[in-house]
Amino acid sequence: MKPVYLKIEEIRERKGVTKTHISKKCDKTVAWYHGISTGKRVPNVESLQMIADALEVDIRDFFDQ
Repeated sequence: MKPVYLKIEEIRERKGVTKTHISKKCDKTVAWYHGISTGKRVPNVESLQMIADALEVDIRDFFDQ
């Protein structure tokens, strides 16, 4: 099972979305998203939903199905 942060990054890169774009859409700092994107920060459900919204995907896409 692939870690959630790697799945998020895979989707982000595939869509051509920048880390800055996600952090702005979530009204958070780039450092906040950097922590998530490197696996150093574990996002809660609310944060995962904000990231999913910023990427225009379903939150379930972050988990292996």
